[in-house]
Amino acid sequence: MATPGRHLEGAQTKERILAVAATLLARQGYAATSISQICKAADALPASIYWAFGSKEGLFAAVMEREAEAFFDALPVITHRDPDADTDQMERMFEEKPDFLRLMLVLSLERRDGDPAILEAARRVRSRAAERIAGALEPAIVMKDRARARSIADEVARFSLMLLDGAFIALQIDVGKTGTRELFMTVATALRAMLDHLTAQALSEPPKPKPKRRKR
Repeated sequence: MATPGRHLEGAQTKERILAVAATLLARQGYAATSISQICKAADALPASIYWAFGSKEGLFAAVMEREAEAFFDALPVITHRDPDADTDQMERMFEEKPDFLRLMLVLSLERRDGDPAILEAARRVRSRAAERIAGALEPAIVMKDRARARSIADEVARFSLMLLDGAFIALQIDVGKTGTRELFMTVATALRAMLDHLTAQALSEPPKPKPKRRKR
């Protein structure tokens, strides 16, 4: 029977492995990060990794989801109504959590032809991100048809993720050429314009006729 002390030690080792793996993956990429490297940096045995995660791919999938939770917990509410406030929020998010965004791209793109565990983890992470963004947007959409409001929020949320992906890549490639604040001001403006356009379009549509009742 496992003792509480051993359980605590096992949990601490697991967390240490995840933290070390996240750092190495974001810095080196998938191919250059080995189990032996992780074990050495985390002061853990290979058996601990395989016991807890099953495989290298299982470990990296767990790393992605762990980092995602930390990222989402710190995710600010983007209102898409105040450009300056939105820009400040996005700048802060990218500055404080750059490793997570880099990790997502590295694992999703470098391993796109295999490792279903990693790809499925990436899909779950993006799905949760879209859900959280849409949930923050929906209350700001003034519309009686709440199902349509949610549909608009979902569409803008997916577009938000696409823009944030592009913004992150631009910041990595155009170092010194792309101004962070200018870039995020453009992103915030684009998202606000899309939200306003879809809302106005929905409000201008004629109401759907109610189905006629059949005479008995």
